[in-house]
Amino acid sequence: MSDFTKLQKDKILIYLYKNFNEINFDNIDQDIFLKKFIGLDFLDKQELFLKISVLFFEDLDQKFLTEIKSKINKILKNNDKISFLLNKRFQIEEKNKYLIKKIFIHLIKNNNSNKVLSYIYSVADIMWKQANDRSVDFNYYTKRLILSSVYSRILIISFYKNNMTHQDLDEEIKKSLEHVKLMSQFKIKLNFLKSIKEFFSSFSTQKAGRGF
Repeated sequence: MSDFTKLQKDKILIYLYKNFNEINFDNIDQDIFLKKFIGLDFLDKQELFLKISVLFFEDLDQKFLTEIKSKINKILKNNDKISFLLNKRFQIEEKNKYLIKKIFIHLIKNNNSNKVLSYIYSVADIMWKQANDRSVDFNYYTKRLILSSVYSRILIISFYKNNMTHQDLDEEIKKSLEHVKLMSQFKIKLNFLKSIKEFFSSFSTQKAGRGF
């Protein structure tokens, strides 16, 4: 995102957060506000949308890191760290879940499912790094696949469960992490693939039409 100045990023994000319900991602290149920015009017609508979505995901990451920065090192056990990190991530995403869902739907609808997968994996990667994970080789990727599975499962639930309380979230995280302990590594990978399949199927054309 080096082609955006900090001022441009801030203005675009403020506009996106305030007006996401009204923004038509299918014709985002015609958005009057965005066309004011020098350089953006030379992008086609797909390029512009991808830039906006990456900017949004980066902002979520920054908010997450700011929230957990002074607290994570006070937690000793890895399982407690991951539980804490998942909880904080979902608290941040709960405030923006309709925008996240709308962006995911548009990405999947326009053959950019890989961007959704990349986002899910990158969130898991950030969490493990913040938990000071020092695993290498096979374990490095296995841990991230496992956490991606847990994260994506709860993310789907949060999309379609209204008024999800902190207690509900805590219970889902606890249940998911306990479930992981009981599964073999091979079965976990299969579960991740199944979870991703369910994730994409949840954004069917029929469901996507509801308010988005």
